[in-house]
Amino acid sequence: MASAFQAGWLDMVGLWAGILFSLFLFSAILGDHLLARLGQYVLVGAVLGYAVTVVWQSVLATNLAAALRADPVADPVHWVPVGLVLLMLIAGIERIFAQGRRGPPTRGGRRWLRWLGVFPVLLLVAAAVAVAGIGALQGTLSPQFLQAARSGLPWGAPMETFLTGALMLLLTTAGLVFFVVDPDRHLGGQPTWVQRTMRGWVWLGQRAIWLAAGAVFARLVASRLSLFIAELHYLSSAFQATGVSENLAAWWRSITGF
Repeated sequence: MASAFQAGWLDMVGLWAGILFSLFLFSAILGDHLLARLGQYVLVGAVLGYAVTVVWQSVLATNLAAALRADPVADPVHWVPVGLVLLMLIAGIERIFAQGRRGPPTRGGRRWLRWLGVFPVLLLVAAAVAVAGIGALQGTLSPQFLQAARSGLPWGAPMETFLTGALMLLLTTAGLVFFVVDPDRHLGGQPTWVQRTMRGWVWLGQRAIWLAAGAVFARLVASRLSLFIAELHYLSSAFQATGVSENLAAWWRSITGF
């Protein structure tokens, strides 16, 4: 009985906290004020806490911590990420306490600590950029280019299929040309017809990129709107389940007579 009451009480607190902070975040349309910033800070903190928990449970606890608990000296390489994490934490704490401190520039050991603290951050950024670049190349650019090359000019196909493939091949290559070719730098000594052709190709690629960016932005707005509607539906259903809305309606009818 006590556990059921505690679970119900926690659900009620979570519901009202969700309603309250949703209103805080939604009030940002009225301007930048304290409540909106508070909702944003809580949201960012919750996201970071969730990310840290997922990383710990999925990667660190299963691979690193388990291996170190089983045999700390079996593989010394496992201590390398531990050292990098500690170095980054110590350097970050030092920077936090040094903020707003007036005086001469940092010298000696603290200066070396700051320089060493940049090293794990650079490794993280480099790894993220490498993963994003390889993922974009293998998952987007290469399949898109190969698909456009295979189906670009399907001879013997119906006219609409041929035109669709030719348009896809033209827009794909125009987008690549737009990112690679700088007309002012690369077309200086070329013949006039080459300059006009390449400038037209670059112009087409730029419009294609704009169209693709607009489509991505529209899908992003649609997804965020769907999440917002789902959040309102959840809050409305949960609020009705508490019985508060019925009590408020009965109180309003007792006052107004309607």
